[in-house]
This record gives sequence, C-alpha cells and structure tokens, in this order.
Amino acid sequence: MTLPRCIAGCVLLVFCACGNPIPEVPEDETVSFGRHLEPLVIAHCLGCHTAEEPKAKLVLEQGEGYANLVERQSIQVPEMALVAPGDPDASYLWLKLHHVTETGKGMPRTPTGAKKLRQAELDLYRRWIEDGAQP
Repeated sequence: MTLPRCIAGCVLLVFCACGNPIPEVPEDETVSFGRHLEPLVIAHCLGCHTAEEPKAKLVLEQGEGYANLVERQSIQVPEMALVAPGDPDASYLWLKLHHVTETGKGMPRTPTGAKKLRQAELDLYRRWIEDGAQP
C-alpha cells in the first residue's frame, strides 16, 4: 500500500469515527450529486477510487465522480450501468452499496471488509437515482 493511500485511509477512519453529517434534503427538493452526494462519495470512496490507483478503473475524486458514474457501464457487470437514472435496481452502484450484488463485493470497503452505509446515506443514494441522478 502506498503512503498516500495509507494516509487517506487513516483520515477516512478518523472522519468516519467522528461521524460525517448526512445532508438533509427536503422532500420537495431534488437530490443532486454535487450538492448532496459528492461529500459522501469523498468521505467513503476515495480510499480506493483515486486517480492514482483507481479500483475498477473508477475515479471518484471531487469534480469527476458524477461523469464517471452516470450512464457508464460497470466493468464487473458490463450489461449493467453504474447508475441508471430513475432505476436504482438497474444501477450497479446501488446494488454494491446495498450489498446485494451477485458479482463483486459490497461497498464501501474497509481494511476489515465491507461496511454498510448508514440507512440515511443509503436512502439519499436511492433517492438521487430515483430522482434521475441529477448532477
């Protein structure tokens, strides 16, 4: 493991241990990636999905995550989109986050294995996809 990745992992563990706030989005507001989800992606995914050594060739660094997720095919399950706007169950990202995919492991990963996101975080991801996966 490279030193930058070790540092990122340590920062991530501290950040997660302290608890990161989950954005509250009123029911009448559309969930957007940049405003609501990108902070969660950065907090939970950058340990593995940086430009330096991206797992599954997926870079999720700030400003790049949306374009690399929406309407792109999964490498692990090529017949599935990573994010299919409007359809969480056809979105490989949702299956990975929800830990129900038959191919690949649940996300996010930690040094001790897969970790399930808090229910409020999962609800926000699902709502974002259902709302059409807006930037």
